[in-house]
Amino acid sequence: MAQDARGPDGSIGAAPNARSQARQTLENLRTALREVKQNLDNVVSLWVLLTNYDDAEAVARVLDEYFPNPQRAYPAVCFLGVTGLDGGCAVRMDAVASDSPTRSQIDVPGVPLSKGNRCHGVRIGDLHFLAGIDAGEEATVGADLYSAMAQQVNTILDRTEGILKSQGLSLGDVFRNYNFLCHMADISVQAAHRDTRRQRLGNVFKPEEFPAQSRIGIRTLGQNVLQRSVVIATGDRRKTYVSSDKVRMTPSLFSQSVRVGNWLFIAGQDSIGLDQKTIGAGDMTIQTEESMMHIKDIVEAAGGTLDDVVKTTVYVLEGQDLAAFASTYQDFFKTHKRSQWMPAGLTLGVKALAPDCVVEIDTVAYVGSKG
Repeated sequence: MAQDARGPDGSIGAAPNARSQARQTLENLRTALREVKQNLDNVVSLWVLLTNYDDAEAVARVLDEYFPNPQRAYPAVCFLGVTGLDGGCAVRMDAVASDSPTRSQIDVPGVPLSKGNRCHGVRIGDLHFLAGIDAGEEATVGADLYSAMAQQVNTILDRTEGILKSQGLSLGDVFRNYNFLCHMADISVQAAHRDTRRQRLGNVFKPEEFPAQSRIGIRTLGQNVLQRSVVIATGDRRKTYVSSDKVRMTPSLFSQSVRVGNWLFIAGQDSIGLDQKTIGAGDMTIQTEESMMHIKDIVEAAGGTLDDVVKTTVYVLEGQDLAAFASTYQDFFKTHKRSQWMPAGLTLGVKALAPDCVVEIDTVAYVGSKG
């Protein structure tokens, strides 16, 4: 579920700054969790979205107030500097929670934490949710963005590997990856990210079995940080890769989706067609429909329907018409779902997406028994 500081009337009330909005956001999250008989200690993963990244330290201190025991119940946190949030909010948080008794914290001596984090991740059963990982104090940016990005990608992969090894896992156990990049509109940054990942992961994964990925151009991640990565991994050897022949394939980059148990994790979908060309360049309505159709096709390839979608994250290029997106998104679900219920959703403004794309949507679906 996603929450911000807004009340039932849609206003932020007496929460004028990021610190007070963070507190109200966590109170709203606590209230929502109570509705499903859970609490803040059940939060596994928490994305913190900020319109002003300078607020990150103040918000991190608020998190420490609400999660006072990092050794027992601190979520895997990722801070992101976004271009905009609904309702004029300065802070929004996106949470994954579970009341599974198998929870354990992941703390790895010697592996640096990204700023604002108090743990390296959280394990729930066979799923390992890692906190945001970046190059941190080793991050440097010079005139050569290609070299700087390549160095940071390698550092992130080294740190990811170290965290996973502490859990008896390896890079080959990563099945879902969210990569947030600064300066993504720069061709050299895109090339460095692609080339370095292919070089490091090409000996780990088959071309058609790379992790499902979202690659998003973010406004800022802090001084000199060009990338922050969020990873979900599993030791379950029964995970399967699901694809639809109606959706483009991207071997050695990312798979369309990965099924782990009854959960289907779908890579970020945009309006790029089978011919690798963008459909409806610059048109929000067309691109939203195309992105949603790709999600529908992939879920159906897994034996499910859009009624099985439980969560979406929508990345909208800054300056776009959010009303056109919302209308098209809602109409698509109404047309193709039997149930009236909409999935949990998060929408954030971002700096860059794939060329000519104005929206990207990633999805989680539950395709198990509904009995």
